[in-house]
Amino acid sequence: MKKTIFEIFTCDDDTNITEFLKFFIMKHFGEGYRVTTMNRCQELLGMIEMNERVPDILIMDINLKDGNGIETVKLIQKNHPKLKVIYLTGIINYATSIFETNPAYFLTKPIIEDKLIVAIEKVSKEIEFENNDSFIIKTNGSEMKLYRREILYVESQGRKLNLHTISGKRTEIYEKMDAIQEVLGATFVRSHKSYLINMKYIIERTNQEFCLTNGEVLPISKPNLKEAKMKFISYLGDA
Repeated sequence: MKKTIFEIFTCDDDTNITEFLKFFIMKHFGEGYRVTTMNRCQELLGMIEMNERVPDILIMDINLKDGNGIETVKLIQKNHPKLKVIYLTGIINYATSIFETNPAYFLTKPIIEDKLIVAIEKVSKEIEFENNDSFIIKTNGSEMKLYRREILYVESQGRKLNLHTISGKRTEIYEKMDAIQEVLGATFVRSHKSYLINMKYIIERTNQEFCLTNGEVLPISKPNLKEAKMKFISYLGDA
């Protein structure tokens, strides 16, 4: 479901900056955004760890009086790896270190309003895309969020399905192939009764197999050949 409220945390030891960010974001973007301001790394960590309140977007200063913003983000991303971080700093020397945390954007002080708008719009669109791209599965008695774009292919093994991801990890679930095919949608092709493939990662098709970007080769069965061929050709035309 598309998210209508974006939760933003701002963390900077300069109160003038956090108050400016809150005022400007609320004024420019309106009611679709909710802004919470903090001035210490420990305050931010406490808000997330103790209250289990995680923002969609974190605007984070790098050099605070009570700690390093990059190291603070690393701690948060251990449990919340999808957190979108916009870094804010007046010290360019720190710029190379931010990439250890997969930053969404980088802004310098003093803040240029037009660039702040671009940063928030860019990150908001990324979040909306991910929300539309995500789905929930149940595994081992718990729920897990996965993203369609990260799934390389689905393999059926008896009563179980193995979801192979582009990172090399596998997630095992109890589900029927027809059901997961409906969830994953039109960018996946059924090449075989045991395989459902993300066409984004197919680099070559023959009459007997699909070759994937990771080097794996998956079979195309005769009953599935015509439909798989037409679906892949159609996908290439739309890509």
